[in-house]
Amino acid sequence: NVAAFAVALGVLLTPAIEAQLSKALGKMTDRQIDLLDDHVLVLGYGDLTEPILEELAVRDGVEYAVVTPDETAAKRLTDRDVPVYTADPSDVEPLERVHIEGARAVVVATNDDARDALAILTARQLNPDVRIVAAVTQRENVNKLRRAGADQVISPTTLGGHILIDCAFGADSADATEGILDDVDLDG
Repeated sequence: NVAAFAVALGVLLTPAIEAQLSKALGKMTDRQIDLLDDHVLVLGYGDLTEPILEELAVRDGVEYAVVTPDETAAKRLTDRDVPVYTADPSDVEPLERVHIEGARAVVVATNDDARDALAILTARQLNPDVRIVAAVTQRENVNKLRRAGADQVISPTTLGGHILIDCAFGADSADATEGILDDVDLDG
């Protein structure tokens, strides 16, 4: 009876212990990972990650996960119930683990264009058909990220400059953003 009770208790408590341990370590649980399908992967963590996550959160029905080696950022994200896998997003195993083969899109936006290029190369190798969008930190690296396999490369500094000037000449910020997205080459 004692052995049966111990086994039953272990079966009941194991998922709860795993979830708490994963949360403490900033890692997704196996259950969270298994549920990923038709999702967006955010590779790395940088200045644009929070706005990206805010935008993804307001989109109904869009599943997403972050892959980052930054344990501090992973812990903060996990505390907010953002699915995060703590690993290098340029390594094959972590991307396979978060089901890149079933991903809808990949967004790469750290503060390091070289790391982004490696993550893009790995993502493209593992899923040749996935849409990859990247933000470039230095405008001169736009073509490098494209050659690495990104479908779209956006320069936030170029985009910001266009919006600032449109606003300086009297455009409403919403109108300026809309006009930029329609008329400006976002790739730099």
